[in-house]
Amino acid sequence: MPHIELNSAEPGIRGLLRYRPETGRPLSELAEVLLRGPSTLTRGERELIAAHVSALNDCRYCSSAHSACAAAQLPGGMALVEQVRTDLGAAPVPETEGSAGHRGRGSR
Repeated sequence: MPHIELNSAEPGIRGLLRYRPETGRPLSELAEVLLRGPSTLTRGERELIAAHVSALNDCRYCSSAHSACAAAQLPGGMALVEQVRTDLGAAPVPETEGSAGHRGRGSR
């Protein structure tokens, strides 16, 4: 159930971005840079992070979208994505610089 009624048929955040294009466009551009711009993380790894955070935020639309993108780009596919979303601490993801102190976080 949306928190804000927008009179839009667009699902999830897409409706909100179209509702206010003057703020939606810069947010879309930021997401594009974060998920697909130059990085030490692969696109799949960044989508996996986005899927995990979206699941923690209880956003089914974003979690599903990012999970599908991550699964398509990572060798472990959807099985890896589900493992990360279920139990990050036990999931077979490599440690990266700066991540060691953050694995397993997510309980509220």
